[in-house]
Amino acid sequence: MFSCVVVTIILAVFSRSCSADCPKITTQKDFNATKYLGAWYEIERNNIIFEVASKCENATYTANDNGTVGVWNQAITEYSGYYSIHGIAQVKDPAEPGALEVIFSNPPRKGDYNVITTDYSEYALVYACEPIPIIGVRMEFIWILSRKKALSPSRIDELKKILKAMGANVESVKPTKQDC
Repeated sequence: MFSCVVVTIILAVFSRSCSADCPKITTQKDFNATKYLGAWYEIERNNIIFEVASKCENATYTANDNGTVGVWNQAITEYSGYYSIHGIAQVKDPAEPGALEVIFSNPPRKGDYNVITTDYSEYALVYACEPIPIIGVRMEFIWILSRKKALSPSRIDELKKILKAMGANVESVKPTKQDC
């Protein structure tokens, strides 16, 4: 009985911040992966299970000879200190160059990486969503990125408004500490 109550509470909290269907999103139509290469700092994110208790999140994107993009994510976690993971990103459909798939090898993991908007020099807004129909919820992945360790509050608000207009839940999007 106790486990049923715990599961109900967890699902109620999770469902409150997520609904069953992923929103229809629009990625940046003229996305240019070459201009996106380089270092990006995570300024804000939502509650992402694989980033719990981490800070100083950053990603470096590099060009691979085969046309894919090398991905190197790094962070400091409260549990194990320095952490990094390598992967590759590739455009899923050339007609929508801002919709990519990222594949990590260790641990094996694959997911969407949708660039909603970027100016390449200051900010990027990235979104992904996974519906979980069995329990009627969705898992959203929201990243607000910057080329520097900070981004103006007005820019952050502008990017959150874009997501909210698309139907994403921005209530749990919070700052990422970049004090390393």
